[in-house]
Amino acid sequence: MKGNKKLLVVAVLLLLITVSFTTYAIYKSSATGESTINTAAWVVKVGDTDIVANNTFTIDSIDWGTSTVGKNNKIAPGDTGTVNIVLDASGSEVDVAYEISFGDFATTVNNTKLTAKAASGSSLTGTIPYAAGTDAMKVTIPLEVKWEAVDEDTQNATDIDTAAKSLTLPVTVMARQNPGA
Repeated sequence: MKGNKKLLVVAVLLLLITVSFTTYAIYKSSATGESTINTAAWVVKVGDTDIVANNTFTIDSIDWGTSTVGKNNKIAPGDTGTVNIVLDASGSEVDVAYEISFGDFATTVNNTKLTAKAASGSSLTGTIPYAAGTDAMKVTIPLEVKWEAVDEDTQNATDIDTAAKSLTLPVTVMARQNPGA
């Protein structure tokens, strides 16, 4: 009988411990929720062409100035002209970094004296800081197109081969969110 009493005492103790833990309540709650996240707009145009939706654009005509060697709005050796690339990121809700590059213009036309570069005082790279409003994120980058006049036998032959042709100036505009902002 003594063994049964010990067993009974242990059972009663276990019962008391179990009852004491289950009789105390703790407050516990759980909930789920959600938050709305709005994404920033991304709008970039070259001239009037949306380059986010289109991967090609056309640049305005080159301005050869008032005194040109070539006539009828055409280039000839000794001419320098300018063309403006108008970048418009108005409507974007981030700072926009841009880079303008040219394809191998001299190789395309096979004349190393034809060059394209940023006009004096401008740069082919930059950042358009975020600003609200129409045209608030618009920049104009002037480019210079030049046909250097060189009077050498080999260059004269190359210039003559280039004459009376329609040349293409390959321009690439890359715009990206400015990560440094």
